Amino acid sequence: MLINFTVSNFLSFDEKQTFSMEGGKARKHSKRLYKDSHVKLTKCKAVFGANASGKSNLTKAFEFVQDIILDKMPIGFTTKYFRLKPNNQELPSTFEVELLLSRKRIVYGFSVLLKTGIILEEYLYEKTSDCTNKNLYNRNTADSIFTVGDYFRKSSSKEKLLTYGEDSSSDAEILFLSIINHGKSKMYEDNPELKILQDIYRWFSRSLNISYPNSIITGYPYFSNSNLNEIAKLLNALGTGISDLRIVTVPQDVIKSRVPEDVYDKVLSDLERKKTKLPNKPITCMLRSYKEFYTFELNENNELIIKTIEFSHEKESIYFSLNEESDGTARILDLIEILLKISDNKTLIIDEIDRCLHPVITTRIIELFLKIAEERNTQLIITSHESRLLATEILRNDEICFIVKNKDGASTLNPLECYQLRADKKIYAAMFDGTLPDVLPAYDSDKMENILKDDRAVLRL
Repeated sequence: MLINFTVSNFLSFDEKQTFSMEGGKARKHSKRLYKDSHVKLTKCKAVFGANASGKSNLTKAFEFVQDIILDKMPIGFTTKYFRLKPNNQELPSTFEVELLLSRKRIVYGFSVLLKTGIILEEYLYEKTSDCTNKNLYNRNTADSIFTVGDYFRKSSSKEKLLTYGEDSSSDAEILFLSIINHGKSKMYEDNPELKILQDIYRWFSRSLNISYPNSIITGYPYFSNSNLNEIAKLLNALGTGISDLRIVTVPQDVIKSRVPEDVYDKVLSDLERKKTKLPNKPITCMLRSYKEFYTFELNENNELIIKTIEFSHEKESIYFSLNEESDGTARILDLIEILLKISDNKTLIIDEIDRCLHPVITTRIIELFLKIAEERNTQLIITSHESRLLATEILRNDEICFIVKNKDGASTLNPLECYQLRADKKIYAAMFDGTLPDVLPAYDSDKMENILKDDRAVLRL
């Protein structure tokens, strides 16, 4: 589970800003907190802010870390430093993630000079209760130094890690966490103590899901015949009018007419490559665009089967494809995963959750998740403009955070609890009466009126 995420000198973030899932002093709805002897964590965090305040940039910071760990630097990385200060291109950008893994507080971080793409430092340690942190490793690429700390008890673990670390100590283009998780399965089998490195990597690859308004969470992995009835009931309960779902086979020639040839060929190539490793099992993958969804399967006989989903409304004998459904229904389908058991032990980050949704539906989905959170260790982080989420008072104070711009144009993270509102003060009212400064869009009424006056004068001429 996520505890803290810290970022600096990235997009609209200048000085270090920390986004925290740690629980605060709020007492209501305590059942949906995760608690153990080491930490108390919220399972939901709603981030509010005006347009251009930096909400999406927080999401992009998470995504940047995920990309560089699992793959490589994303396109355009050289200009992702805080550009309102030109000198910042010469300064490192820093990222740090604190996770709860096997009931241990594990901190992983690195710094990178985005102008050149050079990784400067990388570190990993366990944060202990007595503040005597146990280092796993430290890496300094500028001086080609790699050290192993006192976390590991077995000398064989230290020696193995040191060997790989020293071999890559000067490789400034890739993170050591990435290196140590490619083709090293035998090493983890022989040295179980090192699996903590695998656990961290897998959190980024399997547990962290990031979604934007024009993208998807995971591509509907939950659609199978076994749970179609549950999904249909949820969709119907949320007012979509859908009464039934079915999975249907689609002819290959139909898919070829809808999918670009290079994409189609890549899907088949990926399937065949995976099939060589598991020749006796069916291999599937998903192809997803905004209103298109297909599963490709190579079965045991190497036959290609392509399927999609169709939806029935009031008349159960008439079915519609996904591209015939409304934008709101498509958005609900993207979000429904957070209500299903498949989301267990995941951290889901959804940017602009309210896009294409009626405010009542947005609120209802969050309410359902919060109820489920009492029984599941899933974390949901959302950004939203929907202030009515605050009017309903369904969120704890430590589940609310604001992003505002300071005088230098940099984004700052302000948890609601830092404002120290009176106990009897309503959050929704505080947004509009000035008690919470800078959380609403700033606009100049006089300038707007003058512009409109000039425009009307031109029209009269």
